[in-house]
Amino acid sequence: MLGLLHNPWVYQNSFIVALFIVWGLSWILNKNMPDTLRYERVSELVSVLEEVYTGNVKAFIQRLSRMVTIEFITAIYLGVAFVFVLFSMVKGSADDWIALLIFGFFAFGAISRAVKLNQIYSRIKYNQTPDECAAVVEEAFRVDYAGYYNNRIHTSAQAMLPPQPRNFKVFQIFSLIIAILCALFGLYYLILSIIMLVESNSAETISGGIMYFLYGSLAAYFGIKDTVNCINYFKQNKKLFKK
Repeated sequence: MLGLLHNPWVYQNSFIVALFIVWGLSWILNKNMPDTLRYERVSELVSVLEEVYTGNVKAFIQRLSRMVTIEFITAIYLGVAFVFVLFSMVKGSADDWIALLIFGFFAFGAISRAVKLNQIYSRIKYNQTPDECAAVVEEAFRVDYAGYYNNRIHTSAQAMLPPQPRNFKVFQIFSLIIAILCALFGLYYLILSIIMLVESNSAETISGGIMYFLYGSLAAYFGIKDTVNCINYFKQNKKLFKK
């Protein structure tokens, strides 16, 4: 989409420009909607802590299993993207050290998180007790479960949440729509990149196809991931407020 600006500098440095746009949007959201983002994070965390507090070991283990799966898929995707960029540079069809370094950094981080989370999951898989859940939730989510437990004894789960911001449900729906659009745009450019690479007859076309592949696959992946997370959040929040 940055190509629509018809700016040679933007086109040549599109990866850096895209990163600054994403960072800028994140900064704007955090600055202008801190209460909304905080409420979303806290309510998601409360739903996790409630599984441990109520002794729902099965649900907690299933949650960790999903997290491990997502982290390993992320690690595989970023690792493949890193190899793809490296291979393209070796062949001389692309020259983007920034993309290589960024995908390498993200891939290393994703692999490290996947390995650590899998170790935590293995612990509870072979020791499925409420006490182990309490120990694991602090390590996996970096929370003070003992503090939550002491406060939760005297109140309800809903009372553990901060006041819900105005138009929060509108924000949730908007987030879901954006995630779906991101996934659709990503899939579109992913298909376009494959067509360009298959039918390419010039170095410029190959370079453009590689760029579209990287952006398209990244957008599709995170769009699908965010869509799934939004749907799961709706389900978890619904269960939380039923109690």
